[in-house]
Amino acid sequence: MTCVTSPPWGNLYHAMSVMLEPQPSQRPLIPDAALLRRVIHRDRAALIELERRHRSSLYAKAYSILMDSTLAERVVQEVFAQLWFAAERFLVRRNLWSWLRLLVVDLARAELMSRDARYARFHICWTEDD
Repeated sequence: MTCVTSPPWGNLYHAMSVMLEPQPSQRPLIPDAALLRRVIHRDRAALIELERRHRSSLYAKAYSILMDSTLAERVVQEVFAQLWFAAERFLVRRNLWSWLRLLVVDLARAELMSRDARYARFHICWTEDD
């Protein structure tokens, strides 16, 4: 014979209430600005950490514009390549996330335009005769 003194869902309510309590902020230990300074000095570990932090959201933004996973991945790779080579030209007036996001949008739109026949006339093609 089993004697139950409380309803079985009592623990479930407790577990749910614990999950809804405010949790301490999961802020990164090293701010993006400090990692950017390290990237300027060619610290690959800093670039890897920035990529770990921002890759998924940048990919999501690129994919929302391109609707192609291969192209979105290519755009994100280009963003981090440009970050590596142009980190010292980053404008301090914005935060790094805004800069990366704008770069993803610009590159994704450029990718769309390069594939759209309506924009083909704007491409400059050089031949050997030129």
